[in-house]
Amino acid sequence: MPGVDISNLNETAPQYRAFEWLAYNDTRALTIKNDATELLERFSLVTLYYSVGGDSLRKAKEPGWSGWLKNSSLCDWDNRINCDEDGRVTRLDFMIGLRGTLPTEIGNLKRLTFLGVIGNFGLVGPIPSEIGHLHELKHLDLSINTLSGPIPSEILHLQQLSTLRLYQNKLSGPIPSEIGHLQQLKILYLQENKFSGPIPSEIGHLQQLKILHLGQNKLSGPIPSEIGHLHQLTILHLGQNKLSGPIPSAIGHLQQLSTILNLSDNKLSGPIPSEIGHLQQLTSLFLFGNMFSGPILSEIEHLQQLENLYLFNNRFSGPIP
Repeated sequence: MPGVDISNLNETAPQYRAFEWLAYNDTRALTIKNDATELLERFSLVTLYYSVGGDSLRKAKEPGWSGWLKNSSLCDWDNRINCDEDGRVTRLDFMIGLRGTLPTEIGNLKRLTFLGVIGNFGLVGPIPSEIGHLHELKHLDLSINTLSGPIPSEILHLQQLSTLRLYQNKLSGPIPSEIGHLQQLKILYLQENKFSGPIPSEIGHLQQLKILHLGQNKLSGPIPSEIGHLHQLTILHLGQNKLSGPIPSAIGHLQQLSTILNLSDNKLSGPIPSEIGHLQQLTSLFLFGNMFSGPILSEIEHLQQLENLYLFNNRFSGPIP
């Protein structure tokens, strides 16, 4: 098969098993032997099957897996596999039960626009950098797994990406500055990981962003003033990190913030900037668990839509307005 070399692989390797199945059990592979693209996609999906414990899932009669490894179009194997009119895979959406690792061969599915692998605590290892080859990808959701290691920089060059959800894993390292390349991004969920270091100022380039959730990590340093460029934000959650310094006055530019502004449980200090009174659509403001000082500003009275205000465990002084 063009582009596939199994000569140095152990016989138990998912790639070896996939090649063996195609060679000896898959009659369809004979009929499409001149279609290198379909063969490669078929090989890649069978490799995925063996990499995430597909045999065990099929034996356990888990929903969706009974149709795999049949001598039919891979588009007919599982309703979680969607294809276009050419029979190329455009969507994979798996939830619960996968055990193993994501194979690098997932990067061969070049027409994928949606990749979702969610809620699999037995799914470990790194995010394959080869996902960065999926240039048509618009939605990437690898949340609620046990993935580890850094965010591959290759993923941060996917110019069509509008949704990136990697929350509730064991991902670590800094948030790369290349995040600023994702200028079509509307939703970014990176919470409940082990990310450390500063919030990169390049995040201010994501001017289509509506939801930014970086909570429950180990991020440190100041809140970059460039966050004030994110004029479409409706949710900003930076709580439960190690951020320090003042709230930048540029926060007042986020006048579309409506659901929540959560800066709680950090090491933020200084006074609350008066510009926070510009957030007149805000319904929830969480600033508790910091080192804010000075008076509680009367500008908070301007937040006419506010329903939840939590300021406890700070160093405020003076009267309550």
